[in-house]
Amino acid sequence: MNGLYRGVLKGREVFLCHGGTKLYQWTDSGLTQLCDGLANKRGSSFVMNDKLWVLTGGEYLCYDGSAVRRVDADAYVPTTTIAAKPAGGGQSYDAVNLLSPKRRNTFLGDGAAKAFQLDATGVQAVEEIKVNGGVWGADRYSLDGNAGRVNFNEAPPAPPVTGVPNVEITFRKPVDGYADRINKCTLSVVYGGGGSDRVFLSGNPDHPSTDWHCETGDPTYFPDLSYSRIGADGTRIMGYCRMGDDLAIVKEDNRQDATIYLRGYTMTDTGVLFPVRAGVAGVGAVAVGSFGYLVDEPLFLSRTGVYALTASNITAMRQVQNRSYYVDARLTREHDLQNAVCAVWNGYYILCVDSRCYVLDGRQNKTYKPQSYGDFVYECYYWEGVPAVCFLEVNGSLYFGTANGRICRFYTDREDTARYADDGAAIVARWATKSDDDGDFMRKKTMVKRGSGVMIKPYARSGAKIYARTDRDVGRVIRSGTMDLFSWEDIDFERITFNGNDAPQVIPFNVKRKKYLTMQLLIENDGVSEGFGIYGIIKRYTVGNYNK
Repeated sequence: MNGLYRGVLKGREVFLCHGGTKLYQWTDSGLTQLCDGLANKRGSSFVMNDKLWVLTGGEYLCYDGSAVRRVDADAYVPTTTIAAKPAGGGQSYDAVNLLSPKRRNTFLGDGAAKAFQLDATGVQAVEEIKVNGGVWGADRYSLDGNAGRVNFNEAPPAPPVTGVPNVEITFRKPVDGYADRINKCTLSVVYGGGGSDRVFLSGNPDHPSTDWHCETGDPTYFPDLSYSRIGADGTRIMGYCRMGDDLAIVKEDNRQDATIYLRGYTMTDTGVLFPVRAGVAGVGAVAVGSFGYLVDEPLFLSRTGVYALTASNITAMRQVQNRSYYVDARLTREHDLQNAVCAVWNGYYILCVDSRCYVLDGRQNKTYKPQSYGDFVYECYYWEGVPAVCFLEVNGSLYFGTANGRICRFYTDREDTARYADDGAAIVARWATKSDDDGDFMRKKTMVKRGSGVMIKPYARSGAKIYARTDRDVGRVIRSGTMDLFSWEDIDFERITFNGNDAPQVIPFNVKRKKYLTMQLLIENDGVSEGFGIYGIIKRYTVGNYNK
């Protein structure tokens, strides 16, 4: 699976799926193939002008709600020269469109000249000629392509209104590699300036440090001069982050140059300029799929963890701060970080790599730690068994695509116990304390038999296995048991209970562990369709002799 895309077109919600070399329309009734033969790469999409535009890394596509087409098949045709005399000259107007081999020139006929000089040589063909608004057929002219000259059999008349061009010639002048500069892009962002949104594209492997933008809100028109080279050549642009009026451009880290640049916009007499200035050096992105916003804070993945792009409260300068301190030790050991993908859902930033998810919780109180190299870090969780290669959040539901082409959804809209299973298999959940020396690693301790236990969250079906791991062993089960609530809607006679109290439930340990220096407690649930949550753990112990 290469991508799941959503758009609202004229008030109607539409979904597309890019799987392998095919693009599908995705509805409640299933998938309908729209086209085939696409690049088998991860891409991106954006919505503009009531259409959904898709980048595949090999094609640039437009979906209007019913059909899909290649944008370069009928992109905007620029009028590159206006009001030229038959011998040439005139006024430059539009820039050449990277996506179209076609150009248009307008001329002032004089009633005598038959040869009209175009503004380019090496012309491939004439597409259309209009004189005074009427189309002249190919039998009325010939083309000298090498010279870029159109020779009429009879001279076009002078314009009815003096000074108003009356001859319009549309011709083909392809430039090798121009269309591929856009077609090979995989990254997109819509950024406004001058009263009109532009889309900026990058991710072309042949031009890794370059991005292009369209003009006048028309995503079929990318002028050949509307590009920027960001930082050092050869260092890839990895993604974009909106920060107020600025657009942050995040690159990969090459150990020497700035990794984050800031783009603004400036109004001039001739249009809108998008100046770029260097921002932050030292922390670059490693995965193009890791960019997301959690609690309006832009996040991305680097080699050393998940970072936020922030503004200093004192200087208003942009800076990056680590937000994933609690999971960095494991996250940074992953071997496939460059293919990590993320979703922001239900207050979580979920980063998935190799079927493992590293979750930052934006709903909990933030923790202020000096080790975070910033103001705070998020509470973090670790999930397994989520084989996501792309995500899509839709109205509170989270979908993901898998490498083998499946579309899956997190099962959150069910109220019965089936929501606590993964396709019928158990979801293993585990909470663990640190390996605790109880404040003194030189004294031996003994956990007493009475007074220790765990308080778990009540569910219709729940239970726990409690493990104790000490410096003397690798851990063993010290207690296990079920903790169900009675419900007429879900009766299991093999574990029937008459407990109807939905208050938190306590499982006492009722075991004695002697002469440990450190102890870690692990509470696990691996039951099918069983909910699981922990409110607290209490351990009581006595202190013994010094360790010898």
